[in-house]
Amino acid sequence: MVEYGPIQMIAIGFPDIEKLDGALLKEIFQLSEARLIRVLGLLAVVKDEKGKIASVQITELSDEDRIKLGAAVGALIGFGAAGGEGAIAGAQAGADRAAHKDFGLTKNQIKDIAKDIPNNTAAGLLLIEHLWAKKFKEIAMKKHGVVLANSFISPLALVELGSELAEGAIIADRAHDIYELKGGLCG
Repeated sequence: MVEYGPIQMIAIGFPDIEKLDGALLKEIFQLSEARLIRVLGLLAVVKDEKGKIASVQITELSDEDRIKLGAAVGALIGFGAAGGEGAIAGAQAGADRAAHKDFGLTKNQIKDIAKDIPNNTAAGLLLIEHLWAKKFKEIAMKKHGVVLANSFISPLALVELGSELAEGAIIADRAHDIYELKGGLCG
């Protein structure tokens, strides 16, 4: 059985806090209620015009779920650091930290995040589990599928691709012009 679906972190900046009306939170909660996602962690930070910080953290994880996730994350980090023995030690360490509620962001970490955003703006960090993909992941694992690539295609990535293609086309045109000036390969 697949314990977790794919987990994603999304960071969003809001340069105009006057535009914030709760619509994004409403959408997140609707996606959660529909069991398409599970909110593992959400941090919202607002910095007013005087630099005063307000923040809220939300999670859907029960204490038991936090311990399981802590163990899973710790096991993977431990495995990467020291193989099988590291996985066992990492799982225990991750579960212990979660059991002692040594997770999430501290007030000082939130202040560090907020110091980097301008006054009268906001930022949100969202850590979600894609519940819709759990069955897909389970079937792929049963078939011994191996993830070869996993990425989201952003609008900015497409703009950058277009720029690279245009640059490549310019280089190709120049190379063609030089080829023609020299009379081809035999000239």
